[in-house]
Amino acid sequence: METTTSNAVVTLGGVPLWVRLQWPFHLSASGADFYVLHGTTELGDGSGLYAQVALHLTKVVSEGLPGMEPEHTLTAALGAIRMQTDRKQLEFLRTDKRQPIPLGARFQDFKSKQWRFEQASEGEIRQALLDRLFWVGSRLEMGPIKIAAEAEALYLGTTVAKLEEEARRVESEGLLQWTQGGAIATEALLAHGPQMEARAKKAIEAIHGKHAFEQHKVIFGGAERHE
Repeated sequence: METTTSNAVVTLGGVPLWVRLQWPFHLSASGADFYVLHGTTELGDGSGLYAQVALHLTKVVSEGLPGMEPEHTLTAALGAIRMQTDRKQLEFLRTDKRQPIPLGARFQDFKSKQWRFEQASEGEIRQALLDRLFWVGSRLEMGPIKIAAEAEALYLGTTVAKLEEEARRVESEGLLQWTQGGAIATEALLAHGPQMEARAKKAIEAIHGKHAFEQHKVIFGGAERHE
């Protein structure tokens, strides 16, 4: 049975995303040795730009998982998409060009076989929390966010306890308020909206710039080599 999950997330670099994934994983039609999961990753800045993605889960990695259903793989899928966005590997367009995202051993700890993505510093953990409060909780209108989210801890390379500790610090600064269902941004944090939006805009422009440069090299590279 096909199902779709929809998640609002923010990358470590400050890029807000809507991620919609179409389950289940299915064997690659090309006969390759991996499973495929299709989805759409849309920028949350209101531009309407998106990337059609295909996550490739290797059979070797899949054999070590309890299953390939969302409860076993959604966290990893979101982590890979966020990480590839910050690495400027995804090109955000308005076309159906599907872009592959490997979901293999490179995203796992060699010894523990646990998923591993970012290794955020204390400052980055703080910024990630503020980004979630501002973008996910407010601008993308998802409501109160869950602070003690194991998926966030895994993505950032930290612990739930560290997230809770940072939340208490942010609360003491008047930037976070607890409510039924989780935490929300205060008016004091929302007042920093222009700075948060400028940070996201800068990160998104860097992604566009990288792909524009690569396209320029493809088009003019031959001519440049003969100059």
